Amino acid sequence: MPLIVVAMLVTAAILFVVAKPGFYGAVCSTAGVLWFLRCLRAPLREEMAVKAVLITFFMPAVAWLLPNVWMLYFVMLMWVPLFARRSEEIAGVYLYSLMLLPSLDQAVELAGIKLFDISVHDMLALGAVIAIVIAPGKARIGRGDDMRVAAVLLVMVFASARETSLTHFLRTTINIGFDYGMPYFILSRGFRDLASMRTGMRWFACSGIAISGVLVFEMVQNWPMYNELYWHYDVPKLLAVKVRGAFMRPGGPFNEPTSIALVMTLCMLALWLIRDDFRTRMRHGLLCAALFLGLSAPQSRNAWVALGIAVLLADMFLGRWSALVRKAAPTAAALTLIFAAASIYPSFSDSLGLSGQASETGEYRRALFDRGVQEFWDSPIVGFSRDQLEVRLNDMRQGEGIIDYVNSYLWFALVSGVIGLAAFVWNFTAPLSYLWRMRRAEIATGTAVPAAFVFGSLAALAATLFFTFFATRMAYLTIGFMGFAAAIRAISRTYAAHQAEEEYQQTLRQRPASGVRQATAQPGLASA
Repeated sequence: MPLIVVAMLVTAAILFVVAKPGFYGAVCSTAGVLWFLRCLRAPLREEMAVKAVLITFFMPAVAWLLPNVWMLYFVMLMWVPLFARRSEEIAGVYLYSLMLLPSLDQAVELAGIKLFDISVHDMLALGAVIAIVIAPGKARIGRGDDMRVAAVLLVMVFASARETSLTHFLRTTINIGFDYGMPYFILSRGFRDLASMRTGMRWFACSGIAISGVLVFEMVQNWPMYNELYWHYDVPKLLAVKVRGAFMRPGGPFNEPTSIALVMTLCMLALWLIRDDFRTRMRHGLLCAALFLGLSAPQSRNAWVALGIAVLLADMFLGRWSALVRKAAPTAAALTLIFAAASIYPSFSDSLGLSGQASETGEYRRALFDRGVQEFWDSPIVGFSRDQLEVRLNDMRQGEGIIDYVNSYLWFALVSGVIGLAAFVWNFTAPLSYLWRMRRAEIATGTAVPAAFVFGSLAALAATLFFTFFATRMAYLTIGFMGFAAAIRAISRTYAAHQAEEEYQQTLRQRPASGVRQATAQPGLASA
């Protein structure tokens, strides 16, 4: 332990001299994680403390100190197997690490031909997949869950590669397999039992605390620190700094405020549901307040709405009706104060997205929906290719020179028609319906809290996708949580099968006994 502390201090000194963004990113996030660990119950703290601190500190440190992005890719490939020594930790360590760095996408080329794209997140996922494949004993997922997710991934390949070359089709297939297929595999096969699910939720909640400090720091300093990693590695990317009201909207390691705010909502829900993992209610409440502060820093209305939906549905899922009633009055009072303050202070209203530039965004969403529906009816079955869509909706280009498809359902309908839209919606309705139907089995197996987390997360994401585009880590996690739901379903099905077998065996044991009683009763009747 003293050697680790010395190594961290030396690395911090080097970062302060040569890469200040890395220094502040590592320090802000590590400070939050140390507080999180301090609040955990002792056995859980001992289980994850050293790994959490090392990952949180050294991940940004390594990213800012390595001279070449390909070296970073190699380190990320080894990252999850290095820190997840036990199979039940693989999914949790992957989720945690996924949150801490930008993607830093690059193209892999051979003789001038682009083969596919590669990123930090792809290498993290590939390392986790390898670790799961090597580990003994994987979850057995229903074929229907795999086929349903495969259907929506094929729709995405079709939408992105239709009317292009064979090489582009193959490249798109590889990219979508890396970006979406691997997170689904990791969470569906990595969560094998209740212990691994609770561990994964704990790591995910901890990542929200780690990022909260970074987001608040970026907002106060008006400094998008993680944008500088792209300049450090000379990786081309269109980076935009967004401002609302008097404050910058920080993007942290996501480099974009809306998506990170939505993912922080999921971290908040995980933290809210694992109350029993912490030493006292006060410590848990203070952590929730800190995470809510970080969640609010990007000033995203979608995130606040998603949080309300997620907490409401999670409480309903667990049957916490009295808790819902207790939340009603404080929530109503808080909303009243917020709207009253917004009516008095224009800058505060702008920050909440109730006026100013946010109003223009709302008008753009309505205009895009109207134009999109109009175009949809020209090809409702299979939609249009992306090139065709760029021409047909050319009048919807906004200030950045792009068509911002801020409605995921509309985008699926336009690029793949009603067939693709149905596949996309099916991947939300199916897991939500079977998680709800199997609540009794989930309570019996102890997976009710993870099931409530996935149920609330998927429902909140399904609602907010009406107002945002399906891409980046938010989309990766959406597909991944479909895998999480499949893992819960597999455990519940196994439990139900065991229960049915026990009942059947008990019935068989009772039948001979009843036969014996009847046989012994007959002579008595005859003699009487």
